[in-house]
Amino acid sequence: MLVGGGLQGLSCGESLFKKHTVSVISKSFQSLKSRFFKHCYHLGESDLSELYNILEENHTDVLLPISDFSVPIVSKNKEVLEKRFHIKCAVPDYEKVYIVEDKSRFMSFCEKNNVPHPQTRRLSFDNLVTVSSEVGFPALIKPDYSVGARGITRVNSLNELILEFSAVSEKYGSCTLQEFIDNNDYYYNVMLYRNKEGVIISSAILKIVRMFPIGGGSSSCCVTVENDELVDLCADCLDKLDWVGMADFDVLQRLDNGEYKIIEINARVPASLRGAAISGVNFPEIIVNDAMGNDVPVYTYSPGKTMRYMGLDLMWFLKSPNRFHTTPCWFNFFGKDIYYQDIYKEDISTWWTWLAEGVKKIGKRNKKLR
Repeated sequence: MLVGGGLQGLSCGESLFKKHTVSVISKSFQSLKSRFFKHCYHLGESDLSELYNILEENHTDVLLPISDFSVPIVSKNKEVLEKRFHIKCAVPDYEKVYIVEDKSRFMSFCEKNNVPHPQTRRLSFDNLVTVSSEVGFPALIKPDYSVGARGITRVNSLNELILEFSAVSEKYGSCTLQEFIDNNDYYYNVMLYRNKEGVIISSAILKIVRMFPIGGGSSSCCVTVENDELVDLCADCLDKLDWVGMADFDVLQRLDNGEYKIIEINARVPASLRGAAISGVNFPEIIVNDAMGNDVPVYTYSPGKTMRYMGLDLMWFLKSPNRFHTTPCWFNFFGKDIYYQDIYKEDISTWWTWLAEGVKKIGKRNKKLR
């Protein structure tokens, strides 16, 4: 049973439904319409009492939380859930989730453990001058709790910091000021699975070459790549965390010296999970089998695949001055190595709901800009 929907829900469903009976708890309309799921529950992902009711009435072998809301709740209650319902909760222990769910807390961990990361300091109304002198400008105000690059704001001076911090903190809560890494062209999404013996079972890397919002948002187009240095860097971080389970890293690369900087870990499968699947790595199958104590299948990673999220890529095209000078070409819609994050051959009907969602987002963005 998946707790959470969205793109990662669809990707998990596609990866599992041929071998397993898959259910989903989600308010995502797209997930609820998919043929990948036998049972769909249109409920909030953070409602623990409703989750208990569903588990009481339905036999479940593995509970897999896949959203920012459900991961900490299931992780906190992992022991109780497993004992009461005789299930396996496929989520890291909460003492690990606690470190990474707060961006400021995770950056502090990186600093203490010599994990490469951008210089980051927690902000308050009393320390804006001190923190800005330590981090310097330009810099990014980053909410400790947000998804999809929401709330991230670039500031170029102390006056801008004072003005923007008030607005961002009012909407998103606690924030940090982070060193600005001068690379608007791309970033990396590194997926790893580490088992309890400390072995990296499988990995996949997406190079995000187009994103929306432009220069610091979610992937609208990515290419799967090989990079042993990135795998080693992220594996070392998981070793220091003593992490068990799936981890999804966002990593920036400095343009001036090529140095990599880890900016965050998600303790859940990412929205771009399908990028691993099209390159041969079925992470949901790994997660489920490892949770159940079964033999974990071995996959051969085949990079060089392009994955587009058509709703966001359309928004990127409308806003980017580089719309006619981008690689891969924006107008390459078909090819043996071109896939879509929001279009599934096994369930083509879901595409229409994601197209509607993309158009809706365009309207909201344009309204905000006016």
